[in-house]
Amino acid sequence: KSYTKGENMKDKLIKAVIKNKEKLSYINIGKDNKYEGWTSNFNIKLPNNEKMKLDLNEEDDLFLLFVLASSWSKTGPWENAAFFTTYLKLNNKDKIDLWLNNDFINKEIEKREENSKLIVEQCSGLIPRKKVSFRKDYYSSVSIIANNWKSIKNSLLKSNENNDFNIFIDYISKLEGLGSGKNKMRIKIPLILRELRCQSVFSSIPGELCCVPDERVKVTSKELGITIPNVTSINSLLKASKVIYDNFGDLYDIPLFAYEDIKDDIVK
Repeated sequence: KSYTKGENMKDKLIKAVIKNKEKLSYINIGKDNKYEGWTSNFNIKLPNNEKMKLDLNEEDDLFLLFVLASSWSKTGPWENAAFFTTYLKLNNKDKIDLWLNNDFINKEIEKREENSKLIVEQCSGLIPRKKVSFRKDYYSSVSIIANNWKSIKNSLLKSNENNDFNIFIDYISKLEGLGSGKNKMRIKIPLILRELRCQSVFSSIPGELCCVPDERVKVTSKELGITIPNVTSINSLLKASKVIYDNFGDLYDIPLFAYEDIKDDIVK
C-alpha cells in the first residue's frame, strides 16, 4: 500500500468518525466536531437519569480518572473498568481516605461479584458486550493510587508549572501495581493526559503526549499504512503517541480505534 492511499483513507476515516458520532458510545465528539474526552460522557445513564461523567476539576473525579486508567491497563473488556468507575462514583466510594483503609478494601473485594451485577442492573444506556466483572487487582491498584495521591497531584502541578509533562509521565510510569498484578502502567498514561487536556484542567499539555497506541489502534494504523513504533518503553510510547497526533490532531487515537466499527462507512 502506498502512503498516498493511507492519506486518502485517513481523510475518509475522519469523515466516517464524524458521521457516526451519535452511534458509537466512545466517540464523544461535540457540535463543533471537537473531541470532548471519554470522561465527559461514559454513555452510561445513572438511576437518576443523569449521564455518568467526570469533572476533572473536582478532586474525587480526578482520582477516578486514575482509577479508570489503571483499571483499563488490565486485561478484559473495557466495559468492566467503565462500570467499576461508575459504581464507585454512584456509591460515594470515590473518596481517597476510604482506600487507605484495609477493612474497607477487603469488604469491597468480597462483594465485588454482587456489586458488578448490581451496577449494570441499576444503570442503562451502555449495554456491555460480556458479563461485567470487577477484577480483584482493581482494588489493590486503587489503594496504590490513594496511598500515592499527594505525590501524583504534585507531579501534575510541577509539570504544569514547568511546562513539562514528562515530569508526571516519569513519576506515574514508575509506580508499581497500576497495571496488571504488580506491573506498572504504561499504555494508558496518554489517556490521563488527554482527558485533562480535553477538559482544559491544565493548559500546557501538548496533544502529542495524548494518544493511546493500544492494540486496536496499532492494527488500524498498519492497515492505513501509518507506521507506529512498537511500545517497549516510555520513549517508544511517546513516539507512537506523536505519530498518531501528527496524523489525527485533536481527534487523537479515536479514528484509529473506531475504524473496526465504522469501516463499512468508509468508501474505499
